[in-house]
Amino acid sequence: MHSNVNSNMKSNINTGHTIKPVVDKPDQNTLFFLLVSIHLSALPLYGDMPLAIIALAACLSLWQFFLIRQQRDNPGKLVQLLIIFLAFATVLASYGHIFGQQPGIALVTLMTVLKLFETKNLRDAYIIIYSAFFIIASNFFHSQSIWLILYVFFVVIFLIAILIALSDKLHSLPIKNRLAMASRFVLYAMPLMLILFVLFPRIPGPLWGLPDDAFASNSRLSEEMSPGSINRLISSPAIAFRVKFDKKIPPHRQLYWRGAVLSSYDGKTWRRSDAPKSALANIRYNDETDNTFDYTITLEPNHLKWLLSLEYPQLQNNSNINGNYKLNREAMLLVPRKITNIMNYTVSSQTSASNQALFEQEDYKNRLLPVGKNPQTIQLAKNLWQASGFNTQLYINTVLSYFNDNNFVYTLNPDLLGENAMDDFLFASRRGFCEHYASAFTTLMRAAGIPARVVVGYQGGKMNPLDDYMIVRQSDAHAWSEVWLNDHWQRVDPTAAVSPDRVEQGVSHARLENNQLPLILVSNSQLLKNVAFLYDSFQNNWNQWVIGFNQKKQEELLKSLGFEKAGYSDLILLLVICMAVTGAIVGWFLLTHYSREKDRVQHHYNRLCLKLQRFGLPRRLNEGPQDFENRIDNETALSASSKQDLTFIFNAYRTLHYGNQKNARLLERYIKKIKKLKLKKSD
Repeated sequence: MHSNVNSNMKSNINTGHTIKPVVDKPDQNTLFFLLVSIHLSALPLYGDMPLAIIALAACLSLWQFFLIRQQRDNPGKLVQLLIIFLAFATVLASYGHIFGQQPGIALVTLMTVLKLFETKNLRDAYIIIYSAFFIIASNFFHSQSIWLILYVFFVVIFLIAILIALSDKLHSLPIKNRLAMASRFVLYAMPLMLILFVLFPRIPGPLWGLPDDAFASNSRLSEEMSPGSINRLISSPAIAFRVKFDKKIPPHRQLYWRGAVLSSYDGKTWRRSDAPKSALANIRYNDETDNTFDYTITLEPNHLKWLLSLEYPQLQNNSNINGNYKLNREAMLLVPRKITNIMNYTVSSQTSASNQALFEQEDYKNRLLPVGKNPQTIQLAKNLWQASGFNTQLYINTVLSYFNDNNFVYTLNPDLLGENAMDDFLFASRRGFCEHYASAFTTLMRAAGIPARVVVGYQGGKMNPLDDYMIVRQSDAHAWSEVWLNDHWQRVDPTAAVSPDRVEQGVSHARLENNQLPLILVSNSQLLKNVAFLYDSFQNNWNQWVIGFNQKKQEELLKSLGFEKAGYSDLILLLVICMAVTGAIVGWFLLTHYSREKDRVQHHYNRLCLKLQRFGLPRRLNEGPQDFENRIDNETALSASSKQDLTFIFNAYRTLHYGNQKNARLLERYIKKIKKLKLKKSD
């Protein structure tokens, strides 16, 4: 045996042939595709990443692109360690920490790019692809829109195509064929995906999640309000929520969507200061039905623990039937966890109800002002309170008249305010947005010893004429005041004293700076608005039936299919049966498709024979292609074009079937000729 091995080695040496080891390293094109795949996966995330993260990823990618193109070696271990340290430092400097969704995704993206700097074999390439799958899935933390879903599908196809390329050691498939094969794989998985989506048991609450980013900034309402915190939302056309009214729709001036109640004030910023959880709401409802409205809200994710509703929601025992949300002392609808997914909830509100919740401690809390702040405002309040004869209602009217009569301006470009923000606003600037007026009015109320607080939420909304629901955007964000008057909390909107059209008709009619408002609000193009309404209607249905497909809707769907009371065990049994049947059908299709693909030349030749049989020229069992062609030529009078096509087809069949089967161009022409063949007899 040893002698045979030695003799073989000697013969190889003598003949000049050397045995080349199999190189287990991605080629240049594959490395390029790996680099592209990382950025395609992270592309939708770049809009939410800090500029420093994007700049570092771009620099590293350009460096890696240069190394791949010039076919140079990657940097040494020491340089790689320095780059890793730089990546961690950049993430830490950008976010202040490295834990949570956004810093975690940014770190994974940078580490995946860095993985290219140590790629030595196919195993490293597979790690990059699997990391890219994770990155593309993390996009759903930020959005679940239909356009993102479609984009993710295309990227997944691209990633699968790279996996096919890594497995194709002989490089026998061009890029087009790899993409086609990857598309088929995704298509075959679609039925199983749909079954899992519909029948997989739904459990209450989010199925998966990561720690919340405490310092993440976004264009949404928050639980704090200071000068400038709301007017920055006005330029955003993003949807805050959608409302479907059962029957009646309130007039625009009653569309106050109540959010957070802010009672704590430090002279510049208002914050929540809720009563203890044991303190219950004290809302008095009446028998009026004209002011009772039933509606369903589809709320976009806002990372808050409270819901929006009209004043005032009617709940049994301060909680809804399913216990998903409850009413607190401040008449806020609270939920147990932050809203990180689209949420549907149904509410019945009575706008004529009165909130009579004011304990002694609450009375004290809602009259507090910071010591030593805004002295001019305090003095103004004393003067106006005295001029009103110490009458609360007259004092409220006097303050509103003060705003109306002293050249106050409702604007999106207020002046910057100093340490004594209310003094600067009331006596120097007199330019502000709703938060300025709500803050100043509430401060003036408290300075006169009247309990008052700020409420933030939304005001108004626009009906979608194509689908009969109301759209409330971030640009509808608003702030107003509540004053304790006649033994109940009375809503007072000081913005109406300066810009009544804002409350009566909406923010687009408030005579604000149009260049800072969303285009959809200020455009005069009816076509643009109709397109926007059509898109939003499509997005709303997507939210209702796909994103919002929860346990309740699953039960309703199963009931419509005849399953009245389907428990988890029934669902799992039905899921297994459907998966088995669908898997068998897909498997059968794949096997038959594989048999056709295995010899495409013969498959299409059989199709040709079937066409000829229908024309009256059946092939005999003992006839080969040459004999069959000769008999057709001798026995049948065909047109010149039909004869020419048949001659090409038979010649191509003999070449492909008995000769070179890898002639892709000839195979393509052969198949196309058979598909387009139309036999005609000669005249």
